Amino acid sequence: MNRLWRQVRALVNPVSTAATRWWCHSAMRHRLTGYGPTAGQRRSLKRATPAIRPGAPAAGFIPAAEQTKARAEAIGNLLSRDEH
Repeated sequence: MNRLWRQVRALVNPVSTAATRWWCHSAMRHRLTGYGPTAGQRRSLKRATPAIRPGAPAAGFIPAAEQTKARAEAIGNLLSRDEH
């Protein structure tokens, strides 16, 4: 890539990034396209706590030794089926 194009990209990229960020978070996007959250929905999303997937371990969760052994055995059984 030649030097001129690098300089052009260095000038354009921050402007492009800022415009994209504005568009993705603007109410104008919702008004013009009907797509994206409304202002009220964005506010509620900011206040909401992150949802945890059902069955997903909580942060810092360490499974019991029995659970780990049972999982390892189940994986071993599955892998041994594939070998036949």
